[in-house]
Amino acid sequence: MSKLDDLTRKSTALQRAHDELVSAARTAVAAYWDGDEQPMAVLIDTLDALGVLPEYAPQLTDQALDLLTAGGGRVVGRRLA
Repeated sequence: MSKLDDLTRKSTALQRAHDELVSAARTAVAAYWDGDEQPMAVLIDTLDALGVLPEYAPQLTDQALDLLTAGGGRVVGRRLA
């Protein structure tokens, strides 16, 4: 593969990611204006699909941590907005 082909491929991938993010952001704004309960859901899913969703550490109360410790469970999942 030539260097030009590689740059063309990378440019195309970058443009596609940009288009997906703009579309997801516009959808989130429209959902917010419409009063949707989770207007950021589409944007969060898009960021997750692109592998750039920031990590999130949920903040739990002491009571919730005590319940988890007693039951030996663990918290998994991601923030939805």
